[in-house]
Formats: sequence, structure tokens, C-alpha cells
Amino acid sequence: MKLSFITDEVTQSFDEAVRFAKENGLTGLELRSVEDTPIDAVPQDVLRLWRKRLDAEGLAVCGLAGSFYKCAPEAESVEAELKKLARLCDAADILGCAYIRGFAFFAPPDGPLPADALTLYFERPVRMLEQRGKVLLLEADPSVNTSNHAALALLLRAIGSPWVRAIFDPGNCLYDPLGEVPFPDGYMSIRPWLTHVHIKDAVRGKTDTQCVKVGTGQVNYPALLRCLAADGYDGWLSMETHYRLDTQLTEEQLRRPGGAGFSAGGAAATAESVAALKEILKEEGLL
Repeated sequence: MKLSFITDEVTQSFDEAVRFAKENGLTGLELRSVEDTPIDAVPQDVLRLWRKRLDAEGLAVCGLAGSFYKCAPEAESVEAELKKLARLCDAADILGCAYIRGFAFFAPPDGPLPADALTLYFERPVRMLEQRGKVLLLEADPSVNTSNHAALALLLRAIGSPWVRAIFDPGNCLYDPLGEVPFPDGYMSIRPWLTHVHIKDAVRGKTDTQCVKVGTGQVNYPALLRCLAADGYDGWLSMETHYRLDTQLTEEQLRRPGGAGFSAGGAAATAESVAALKEILKEEGLL
């Protein structure tokens, strides 16, 4: 398994993100917002310069943490999102990666939409992805219609395309309003579609959930990592810390992460969690 991090969990500076990767023994970067700009809006000439720098440093872009379909399923929004997906495909071409993150729309106030109501929105994206040779990785998120991995699995089964697969984010389970257990429940639900893993840890309280240093929350990373290894997973473990040492991210920052305010204070917390993840991997004989 290879280690990476979502860059804006640390910094908005591309140069600082490269330095962080090298200093912390990470071989990949997952790009979401960089230089206070969503990755799909970064000019292509800048992306080409970044690619040259990454190649020279021996670093890979493991994926683009886009916000595709993290919106309401309204006609105008959908058209704008399809244009965003095209830009993400262009950026992925330049940066040499195959994976683009997406979601299943914000859930309406009266409850999530079922899988059969969502599948038609993926017909055009699937055609684009196949033409461009990219894979859309959907993520379970408490704010969207697939708030957990069981619901995400139902949608992926209904879509039925090799161009749409899944990110497994066990930390997000602890924010799930339906209370999904990260491991083994969440993992086993999404296992047939699992292509990429986000690493965060959290503690679910009586009234709210808080992210914490990896290994100190309720995910049970030792058992999860053993199972990933036993199942032959050789992809990326990408750190998405979502916690800060001295402050807490707001609900809106968790819902729409990105930008300088989101990144503030993240470097120390992410370095701490990277070290903790490596220690768990070593203890399990996986590093």
C-alpha cells in the first residue's frame, strides 16, 4: 500500500505540499484546492509546471479530490457539474492520474433520494469517463444521498459501470446519521467497488462527532489494514485528516472543504496522523 495525502489538509501552497510529502515519506499527492483554487479551475499551464516538478521529485498524483456532483440535482447545476467533470478529466490527463472523486448530490431535507432516482444522472458522466479513460470514485458522505457505504453500494450496483467505483472512507462512517460501523460493516459493504482509501479517524459522541489523530478514534485501523492487506489491496492510503490540533473545523468547512481557512493549522495535525498511521502499519508488519 502506498501513502499520500490530500494537499489542502496541510497547505494551499503547492511548493509546501511537495516539501511536506518529501519530509514525511509520502509518495503521492491528492489535489483538492491548491493556491486557493479548486483543482478543476487551476490553469493548464500551471498544471504542466506542477507535473514537471512532481516528476523531478519522484512524486505521483494519486487522484483529484474534486467536488463533482456535490450540489443539488437541479438542471442548471448538473450542466455546470458536467463541465466541471470535463475540466477534471483535462487536469487528470496533464497530471497523469486516472481517478477523479465525486458524490451523489446533497440529500434533500426530507431524506435521501434512492439509488434508482440517482442513476439517470450518471449516464452522461459514464459516457464522458469512458471516452476520456478516467474513473469516477464516489464517496459516502453524511451530507449526500449516500451517507454511508451500504447506500453507496446500492447506487454503484444500479449504475453498473466499471467507470464508476468507490472511495472507502471509514472515518466518514462515524458522521453517518444512520450510524454505520466503519469496520467490518462499511468495508464489507463497499468491498466489491473499493478502489481508493481515505484515512481519517473520529469519535462519535452523543451529540456530535469529532475527528482525532489516526489510531485514537473508533475506526479500528489495525483490523482494517490487516483486512486490506489480506484482500490484496495495493492502492493508496490517502490522509484526509479533517482535524486540527488547537481548533475545530466548522460544519460548513467539513461540508465544503477547501481554501486557506480550511488548511490553517492542518500541517502539524496531518504530520502527527501520518506518523501514527506508519506506526500502525509497522506494528502490523505492513510497512
